[in-house]
Amino acid sequence: MKSLGISIAHNSLSAVLWEHTLFSSRMEGSCEVPCAEPYGRAEDIARLAEEVRKIAGPGPLPSAVLSLPPAWTFLRRVRLPVSDLPRAKKMHLAELEGNLPIEDEEILSDILPAGEPGAFLAIAARRSAVEKAVAAFAEGGFLLDRAITDHVSLLCAVLSSKNGFSGLVFSGLNDLVALRLSGGAVMSARQFPAAIAANPEELRAGIREILDADAHGASPRASVVFGDHPASLAELLPQPDPFVLPGASGNASPLAYGAALAPHFGRETGNFSLRTSAEAESERARERSRVRIAAAVAVIAVLSLLGTIQVAQWAVGKKVSQIRAQIRKEFTEAVPGVKVVVQETAQIREKIQSLSRQRKELGADFPEPTAMLEKVSRSLPANQNVSVRELSYDSGRLRLQGDAGSAELVETFRTSLVAAFGPEATVTVQEAEGSARGGSVRYSILIEKGGNGRAS
Repeated sequence: MKSLGISIAHNSLSAVLWEHTLFSSRMEGSCEVPCAEPYGRAEDIARLAEEVRKIAGPGPLPSAVLSLPPAWTFLRRVRLPVSDLPRAKKMHLAELEGNLPIEDEEILSDILPAGEPGAFLAIAARRSAVEKAVAAFAEGGFLLDRAITDHVSLLCAVLSSKNGFSGLVFSGLNDLVALRLSGGAVMSARQFPAAIAANPEELRAGIREILDADAHGASPRASVVFGDHPASLAELLPQPDPFVLPGASGNASPLAYGAALAPHFGRETGNFSLRTSAEAESERARERSRVRIAAAVAVIAVLSLLGTIQVAQWAVGKKVSQIRAQIRKEFTEAVPGVKVVVQETAQIREKIQSLSRQRKELGADFPEPTAMLEKVSRSLPANQNVSVRELSYDSGRLRLQGDAGSAELVETFRTSLVAAFGPEATVTVQEAEGSARGGSVRYSILIEKGGNGRAS
């Protein structure tokens, strides 16, 4: 599996191509292009794409993770009445609305686990800025899987070499960012513009703020520094460990490196991803793929049913031929030399009635298979989450089994079947129970001849 990490800095764009296999992980290459204007423009993105293609070789580029700079983001530590991440992701936006210097409709955000039940670090960005960047990189030829931030990239980079790290992480690569980690979780964070280095007292006060919960402002036992750190922090970071890229990685961007690793640290980052239009389009593509798969399964089931019915009809037809041959033989033996006239003998009428009864028992007098399947196909609710996984036919009874998004959709499907088959058939929902797969409903519908078209 290959992943591409991209970081946006004030003066440059960087990329790292990472390959992860079952037995090893390695960096395939890295590149960096200077920006003609702050944070780059379309021409800079196009040049970055050219450099990445030189590393990746022919064919489409692998999916990319885009890391957004701190200057575009807002940090808030939030406490919620829930501890599980899925519900917290849905609830945390209410804590941000009205508390950020942007309109509520402009907020794009996600959260990181903060190491305590109910505590999370929310990272938000302006919707228009994120979607503009996403669109620009997509037009430049990149296939974006998600948009994260430099905070997440720094976390992934540290955890790649120091699993479960506890201490301070400081970065001077792209503005100034400080994270306090405990057991690999971000307990608190601050970010500052690079210009704050000219005001050392304010910078020290900000760093002490995130250290307050750790030995009352004293320096933690360990610290990792990305790039250079201001001399004014020498007292707070007396012996920091400089972050070193693994192997012969050269001058690759640690932020792009961390972004490339983000897909492999989903548990630690809570699969952090700012919701973007690109991600929504990716979700729509996955939904289309699921619909195509469900349609293919339904077609296979329909073809299987058609084959079963045709075999049954062939068997009935063969039985009819055998009965007719037997009648002809018996009549010829009883009345030698007389031509068989089926309508004129009581014996033949009895045989025909017996055959009719057998056809009814086999269901051979039910509508033609193609007509039945056409009615089922027309009855499927359009553009709804309803699939048919299996069809079976036995003694004139047609059974449909599949999945639906809700019990209401199952009833809608049943009502459509009633209208399609008419009053001469009974349509019964025999089962409609929730499934463990994504909260869908698994149903079973029986269609049989006779009745008033209502479920029993």
